[in-house]
Amino acid sequence: MKHIDDDDFGFDIASEPEAAMQINRELDLARRIVEETGANLFLTGKAGTGKTTFLKRLRDASRKRMVVLAPTGVAAINAGGMTLHSFFQLPFSPFVPGRGFLGEEKRFYRMSKEKRRLISSLDLIVIDEISMVRPDTLDGVDRLLRRMRGIDRPFGGIQLLLIGDLRQLAPVVRPDEWEMLRGFYSSPYFFESHSLREAGFLTVELKTIYRQQDPEFISLLNAVRDGNAGREVLCSLNRMCRPADQEEEIRTIRLTTHNRIADDTNARHLAILPGDAKVFEARIKGKFPESSYPADKYLTLKIGARVMFIKNDTGADRRYYNGLIGTVTGMTEDTVYVVPDDDEYDAIEATFSEWENTSYRVDEETKEIRQYTDGVFAQIPLRLAWAITIHKSQGLTFDKAVIDAGQSFAPGQLYVALSRCRSLAGMRLETPLSPNAVIIDRDVNSFIEQSRQSSPDEERLASLRDEYFRSLLAELFDFASLGIKLRDFIRVVKEYVAPIHPDLFEAYRNAEHTFFNKIETIGNKFITLYASSRIDSESATANQAFLDKISNGCQYFLQELAPVCTLLNETPMELDNSAYEQRLLSAADLLWYEMNMKKTILKGISHEEFSPASYMRFKAHAALADTEVSSTKIGKTRKPRKAKEAKENKERKEKKPKGYSQRVTLQMFRDGKDISEIATARSLTVGTIAGHLGEMVQLGEINLEDVIPSGIFTILDNAAKELTAEGRQPDYQALRERIPGPIPAHYLSLYARARR
Repeated sequence: MKHIDDDDFGFDIASEPEAAMQINRELDLARRIVEETGANLFLTGKAGTGKTTFLKRLRDASRKRMVVLAPTGVAAINAGGMTLHSFFQLPFSPFVPGRGFLGEEKRFYRMSKEKRRLISSLDLIVIDEISMVRPDTLDGVDRLLRRMRGIDRPFGGIQLLLIGDLRQLAPVVRPDEWEMLRGFYSSPYFFESHSLREAGFLTVELKTIYRQQDPEFISLLNAVRDGNAGREVLCSLNRMCRPADQEEEIRTIRLTTHNRIADDTNARHLAILPGDAKVFEARIKGKFPESSYPADKYLTLKIGARVMFIKNDTGADRRYYNGLIGTVTGMTEDTVYVVPDDDEYDAIEATFSEWENTSYRVDEETKEIRQYTDGVFAQIPLRLAWAITIHKSQGLTFDKAVIDAGQSFAPGQLYVALSRCRSLAGMRLETPLSPNAVIIDRDVNSFIEQSRQSSPDEERLASLRDEYFRSLLAELFDFASLGIKLRDFIRVVKEYVAPIHPDLFEAYRNAEHTFFNKIETIGNKFITLYASSRIDSESATANQAFLDKISNGCQYFLQELAPVCTLLNETPMELDNSAYEQRLLSAADLLWYEMNMKKTILKGISHEEFSPASYMRFKAHAALADTEVSSTKIGKTRKPRKAKEAKENKERKEKKPKGYSQRVTLQMFRDGKDISEIATARSLTVGTIAGHLGEMVQLGEINLEDVIPSGIFTILDNAAKELTAEGRQPDYQALRERIPGPIPAHYLSLYARARR
């Protein structure tokens, strides 16, 4: 992240074409909390209040070292980050407090040295779409961060920025998972996290709505959002329920509750159009999980198809934006010509556009956290737009839309659908809304009312800023953690090394006395004097005498630590007993890492005036330095475990009954996951999952039509009928030869297997 002054935080939103925003109190307050304090923040607000824009500005301008994470692959791609599970390498099983990730604890902590260094250097973790994150996931992250960073504070002392609207997207919890978790959490929402409650957090609610301008419509939306949609509100909305003429039926996008309804609507309208269909296959390079695909891998279009752009135009002309609807007027091998509804004559050339799957790594030269591209997904940025699910419409805005929300089944679903519309006049209801369609969650209502009381005023913000300043200053002169590592190392030296080298007894006795009676004691006095509650950040940073004392103190502690470091360097580390040597090396590595962290920070502040920004910068560079200093200095690497020992300690897998894996796949499918989602969750290939479901079809557990998308199923079924009429078996190879255009191999295989 670049270093900037406070005034440079780019919130001149009104100049941006993506939203006609002006800076407001809530946006500025959120920025100052994140930038100037260490407090955790929940940033929320109604649809269209600028949460996404705030995140974009923050990641471009913040001085803090951050990662941006999200609960799902698509949300992560949209936010320009990674998924929580991918970044922290979390298992997909529930995290049970006191027990951990059941059966997967060992794999949970297997992180590379690079990932550990990156986590150690973080200042801020941003989680977008926090409403979809379960409390046990946050508690699992907390446990990992405490362990990885060696700091027994919530989330290892890292600041959290949680962004989302609890009135929109809810977490997904299977019944069997909730059975395990219900004894620990009152609800499946993130705010039930034990670690988050221990940490505490502030709430800032964005109140200015930029999507809608009509006061009556905004009032109706607020009533639905808050669960106060009484008879009068529903009557006002139901005035928009009216028959549609043929032109309106074809040209207006329909928002539906279920994937099946949207797919069937699009397939039906596409089939009616004359002419041949053209299939555009996505171009995928590198690592890009199928569950994170931002667009259809196979996009089937015809001339006259209604389509919607699913990406903003990043070119100079900015001809299209995410959510723009139009009609296909022409196609070539790699271009689709679309005339938008608001421009009757001027067609837009839609060519292959790229989405990146990124990961966070440390730049070895600059020591900055950088995003690196692991894979690229390229596709024509279009989607069929006769219908779209309410879930996929999240974040979009439409001038005209048909709302088919009579079958709403989740809290906030109706509100999301209605709030996609820019005005009441541009909305048509497919069916009248009943009170049953307005689904709210009482736990969410209660939390929102309570959280509104935690929004800070200017006095509280100033107090938080001072608290942050004092906490970093106290951390600078706190030698307790280093003392723990030193004591552990001295204990091992006295037990295994000093008996062979008796002079070390006296040497380490003196080092121990110097450290605990001089360095640590004087460090605590510095904390009392200079990091007390009487110090405020503004006056301290303007007081040159105060800053000089801090720098001189750093120089003093560096001088006192030097003899201890010399003794460590001169301590023999080779022992005849490999087990003893392993313990010695392990204790030395932990001590050297802590020692070099402290020395790097002290040295930096001794040459540069103390400030939260300078301290965090030196701390990050220290965390990213080589952590295995001891091995380098003693010229000795750790011995690998013997094969026999490794074999004896290897965890034996419990043998599962025959058909167990197929039943697990079936249950996940019944819980609403598709093939790619199941494959990702179980770390299996889509082909394997398709094979499992094929067996279940043969056993009569599910119908083949429920597994394969309706459009693909129709193509396969027609081809199979033709082959049968010709006296040929509709096996995989025959179907592949008969069907033109790309059909996913796992659907071919599944269909062929189920029809045997």
